[in-house]
Amino acid sequence: MENTVTTSADESTTKLLAAVEELGPLWRERMGEHDKTSTFPYENLAEAKEAGLHRLTVPTEYGGFGYWLPGNFSGFYRILERIAYWDTNTAQLLQVHNHAAGIIGFHSSAAQRDKFLPEIVDGAFLASLGSEAHLYENGAEALASELTAVDGGYRLTARKAFASVAAIARYLMVWCAVEGDTAYASRMVFAVVPTDAPGVRLLDDWHMLGMRSTVSCSVAFENVFVPNDHLVGVPGGWIENDPRTFSCGYAANHLGTAQGAFDFIAGYVAGRPDLSGSEAVKVRIGRMDAQLFAARSALRSTAARLDRGDDPDECEADAIRTMHLAKNAVLDIPFQGFDIVGARAAHERYPLGQMMRDARTFTLHFRDDLYVQRLADMAMGKGFSAKKARSGSTPFDQSAAGA
Repeated sequence: MENTVTTSADESTTKLLAAVEELGPLWRERMGEHDKTSTFPYENLAEAKEAGLHRLTVPTEYGGFGYWLPGNFSGFYRILERIAYWDTNTAQLLQVHNHAAGIIGFHSSAAQRDKFLPEIVDGAFLASLGSEAHLYENGAEALASELTAVDGGYRLTARKAFASVAAIARYLMVWCAVEGDTAYASRMVFAVVPTDAPGVRLLDDWHMLGMRSTVSCSVAFENVFVPNDHLVGVPGGWIENDPRTFSCGYAANHLGTAQGAFDFIAGYVAGRPDLSGSEAVKVRIGRMDAQLFAARSALRSTAARLDRGDDPDECEADAIRTMHLAKNAVLDIPFQGFDIVGARAAHERYPLGQMMRDARTFTLHFRDDLYVQRLADMAMGKGFSAKKARSGSTPFDQSAAGA
């Protein structure tokens, strides 16, 4: 049975990667205009849906491909990496949607799965709203979104930031907590709120250096009613009962973008005899190549461990190492490309400038110093937990009580 499952997953991955290769050049062509106008890539998402890229993490029994589930991680990261090669914005949108779909599929009751998963397979997109680091406020992020119990469900008044996919989403999957005095993480659940529900308001506040076409706006919830059957998961279930994290998904996106920048640089140099004959330039390109190899090897190795079902804490430690390597690659390679290509690289006809801005913006999603510190603590014998501490895997500190 295991060999049959593996073969089926490999066949699906091959077909989906072929679809990405067909669509990717179109996404790259549109990338610059979407960036210039800060417009959402509706056509990219429509094409992705036709190719089945919106149902990657939906369980197979509901018509999905069953990625990001036990035994089936590697293909997911290969697909995300290749989408990001063509356009990191589109990859981020599909990554967020598929992570949300995978959470709903994992944490829902049977009745909820029967309701939501067929809608997702049919084309309903999801946004995942966790952050409360508001764009026009200073200070540390404080998670404060709590549900108030009422007859038949709950009321939600909150404001969330960085709501990727919200522009096209049918549902907003809101990370929030039930009322209580224990740590926020131990009370956290997912409220699945229709985007057009009364009291939901998408804010026009996405004015960013990069990742412009994700249109990851803020969302305000004013006394929004959440019926009982739209509350997914048991309190604390994401921390206590779900070994998965997002770390390798982000690493895959960074790696794909870095590879796209590298291929542009190498291709440009190959067409310039003055550059292709330069030993100094070739040394820099060779080092970039090795850097990509290291990050990709780390990602493949970590994904293989996840496929095998190795210890979740050990897998996440490897995933954090992988994110660090991939983040360094995607920040370093486009930046070096400007020195190699020269002033022409700054012209909008070339993608390198947008790749650098997108990378600088997207890599701020997780603070590198927070998770490499955890690697240092582990090296010094202080232990490591994938979920029960602040890190790249989850923004929730189990030790913090209250909202």
